[in-house]
Amino acid sequence: MGDFFEKYSEIRGDDYVKKLQLEGEIAAQIKTKRQELKMSQQKLANAAGIPKSTVGRIEAGLTSPQLETLLKISKALETPFVIDGTLDNGSNNLYIQT
Repeated sequence: MGDFFEKYSEIRGDDYVKKLQLEGEIAAQIKTKRQELKMSQQKLANAAGIPKSTVGRIEAGLTSPQLETLLKISKALETPFVIDGTLDNGSNNLYIQT
């Protein structure tokens, strides 16, 4: 998969590819936490006050969630949303690596 990102970086630029990778990591963390809690997408959507289609699109990587949406999801998952530029150290927080 590394070759793909390298070639795509040549076309779209490193910053764009890093953004896509970051969004994918966030989506994966949301889905993993939701599944750990044995929540359906509908249950998460109801708890967060957002449409189920939004949860599905975020988890599928089809949309980039707004900060407000991420905060609602974080609260619904009872998981802190932390932006501090470090990798998750196993604390189960949602981290954004810059």
